[in-house]
Amino acid sequence: MSNHNHTGSIWGNVSGGANRRHGPGTNFGFIDNLTPGTPLIVLCYSRGELVTHTTPPPDSRTNTSDAWDFVVTGDQDRGGYVADVFVDTGADIAEQLGGQGTCDALRQHLANP
Repeated sequence: MSNHNHTGSIWGNVSGGANRRHGPGTNFGFIDNLTPGTPLIVLCYSRGELVTHTTPPPDSRTNTSDAWDFVVTGDQDRGGYVADVFVDTGADIAEQLGGQGTCDALRQHLANP
């Protein structure tokens, strides 16, 4: 199990980019749109709305997940949530960050040093 951040990017095959939001679901306020290839740092993840993304042909692979990654694009970025199906970190974010990588665990750790 890991307890450090992961780098990643918005998948290159996400047509129109990925919307970043204030929480883990499309019912949360819109922050901005991250274009395909945008480099990211994933600080933590939360469970939220189930999202499905199907890659364009010829792959046409469908990915579904309720994980939402809290990402920043740089030091001055306040961050926001992007559905994990749009983020390439090389593997499943829950396996990479483990239970210590959830945003709830991070908030708990910061609240109780």
